[in-house]
Amino acid sequence: MHNDRITWHTTHTQPFKKSYVLYWMQQAQRIENNPALAYAAQKANAFNLPLKVLFILTPDYKDANVRHYTFMLEGLKALLKDFEARGIDFELTIGPFEDTLTKAIPDASFVVCDTAYLKPLRAIRFTLAKMAHALQVPLVEIDTDTIVPLKAAPQKCEYAARTIRPKLLKVVDAYLETVDMPTINVKSTQSDDTIKAPIKTLLETINADASVKKSPTFTGGTDYAYERLEDFIEQCLPRYLDSADPSKDVTSKLSPYLHFGQISPISLYLRLDEKRDQYGEAVEAFLEQLLVRRELAINFTVHCEGYDRFETMTDAWAYRTMEAHLDDPRKYLYTKEDYLNARTHDAYFNAAMIEMVETGFMHNYMRMYWGKKIIEWSADYKTAYETILTLNNTYFIDGRDPNSYASVAWLFGRHDRAWTERCIFGKLRYMNENGLKRKFDIDAYAKRMQSLKK
Repeated sequence: MHNDRITWHTTHTQPFKKSYVLYWMQQAQRIENNPALAYAAQKANAFNLPLKVLFILTPDYKDANVRHYTFMLEGLKALLKDFEARGIDFELTIGPFEDTLTKAIPDASFVVCDTAYLKPLRAIRFTLAKMAHALQVPLVEIDTDTIVPLKAAPQKCEYAARTIRPKLLKVVDAYLETVDMPTINVKSTQSDDTIKAPIKTLLETINADASVKKSPTFTGGTDYAYERLEDFIEQCLPRYLDSADPSKDVTSKLSPYLHFGQISPISLYLRLDEKRDQYGEAVEAFLEQLLVRRELAINFTVHCEGYDRFETMTDAWAYRTMEAHLDDPRKYLYTKEDYLNARTHDAYFNAAMIEMVETGFMHNYMRMYWGKKIIEWSADYKTAYETILTLNNTYFIDGRDPNSYASVAWLFGRHDRAWTERCIFGKLRYMNENGLKRKFDIDAYAKRMQSLKK
């Protein structure tokens, strides 16, 4: 494992002999190619101790609902058999992060956690570091879900894809490594009963918001992620240069699995790289999304402190143009309920809403169009921002991650440039239905979405 993935949070490197080595699993919810898990296993073997993997299920995680929790729990439950076969104690604990970690750390000789990229979970890791320091327990954080680790990536908020791209491409080859999970020497015989409960019972226990139902389209878990990957390579990669076309449905639909860390981005990169000779341009287009665009979003949330607030999420020129056009007349004004019930005058926007509400996913091009229309149909820009972010984080399975915040900020000029000035949008990029009709068979997309509702 490259040293750039490793961050020591305490000066205590020599552990006291206690009960186990602890891996707090949160970002990387997988066994395959999980450098944090492999590192923890190596430490357990070195200290001749069992390995305990802890996952904390928080009942009140912001914007999480049955759709998100179900997908995540499907993935976690699928890990149980593999952990048991390896002699690893896998514990799912329900409760607040801080309280649960406070109970688990005192018995740990060594603690490993994975890196988070959003403020709430970064703050918990800061608290964990203070706990470990006070108890003189060694704590190491491993960057699991980037291709180029944060230490080697740009250390400032990048302006756009064009500014971060050469910096990532220059170093990426040094980090395309996989890690094997070592055999555990000291087997654990403990068995956690909580994770064995039915998902329905777990959802009831945490009183999960049931207003948004499980997606009928996506099932969580590493095995399902790899099934989607192989299906994408076979069925869609040959046509991936048409992936911007909503009517052709050739996207990978792997973003939910990346969001929950159920598949490694490095594993994806290497698997697609194997197809470079056969599908060169298509592979390049996919890796642009996986490496450049995804890690631009991570750079945004890590290095732009105000990434999640309207007042600080975009650039100065964008705020100036919005201020200049704040009082422009709006022909249509819709509410969130209008959107959720597909009650706008725009059939293509309504179709995109159906895809979101019914499946937890929306084609990337339609996500851009969808957001631009909400800007156009809102009384002011801040209302539009809050509406877009709320819908995004509530209904998309991959909501509430760096790509979510970067994509919503893009609608308001972040990572974009100034365009020709026009009503309402000012110099923000504008999109309309004529563009959809000109570029795509957009009626075919709308018809397919209407069939979902039926």
